[in-house]
Order: sequence, then C-alpha cells, then structure tokens
Amino acid sequence: MTYLTENQVTAIAETALASFEMSASWKAARAAGIEFARDEFGVNPNGAQIATAISKAKIGWTAITYATKKELGA
Repeated sequence: MTYLTENQVTAIAETALASFEMSASWKAARAAGIEFARDEFGVNPNGAQIATAISKAKIGWTAITYATKKELGA
C-alpha cells in the first residue's frame, strides 16, 4: 500500500471538485480524482484515500454554495 501525503490527498480533492463543478456528478469526480492520482503520483489510491479526497471535495462544494448564497443574499 502506498501512503499519500495530506497535500496529495488535497490535490486529488481539488481535482475532484473541479470535475464535479463541470459534470455535477460525484461518480465522475471520483473517477477524475483516481485518474489524477495515477497520472500525477503514479499510485492507485485505495478506497479510504479516495473517500477522504471526495469528502474534502464535498466540503469544498458546500463552502462554494454557502459563499454564493451569502453573496446573493439568499
């Protein structure tokens, strides 16, 4: 098993979030995160690593939607 650093997991999460913004699909975001990890780090993330990255991406998405609603006064 290959361990990923916190920064690597965060990079995977950022990629997954960008994918979700374009596709509105967490399944596609997960696939994009896995592909990113393979291409950038040469590892196939295990289930816990990709789940952590997706959780971080979902938190990022929540923050984006909250900030947008706040900006619009909703």
